Amino acid sequence: MLTNKELAHVEPRTFVRRLLRDFDRIFEEGFLPITRPGREFGDFAWVPALEVFEKEHKLFARLDLPGVKKEEVTVSVTDEGLTIEGERKFEEEEKKENWYRAERTYGKFVRVVPLPEGVKTSEVIATFENGVLEVTVPLPVAAAATTPHKVEIAGGEETRKALKAAA
Repeated sequence: MLTNKELAHVEPRTFVRRLLRDFDRIFEEGFLPITRPGREFGDFAWVPALEVFEKEHKLFARLDLPGVKKEEVTVSVTDEGLTIEGERKFEEEEKKENWYRAERTYGKFVRVVPLPEGVKTSEVIATFENGVLEVTVPLPVAAAATTPHKVEIAGGEETRKALKAAA
């Protein structure tokens, strides 16, 4: 669970720009990419699992990318956030005897993680090992999660005494 509200903050202009870009992509792809003939769900059937967490004043984003090569993945940082794109390509295999069934999904994917303002793009690091992509983003000082302050809860007689003392 993210406790840093800045990580989830999206500027209205950025949100609208992203929304318009998504609408453009829908219409360019022939209305809905999942309705195109061909493979089930078109090119967008596969969405890799994403884990995002903050630790030691850094944001970590991990994607499980089994069957994807490092060269087939692109990581970029823009005003919209951290964008990770790639494709797990379908390898054609013909079975002539009996039958063949494939339950693995393939296709293109795009994952975007919103980032707080002030992130230094030159300090973002990405590593790919054993099918897991890990991107480390150093957070600016303003976006650091503050330590929560515990507030004691008074009840009954304590409440009356505290209210009298405050008055």
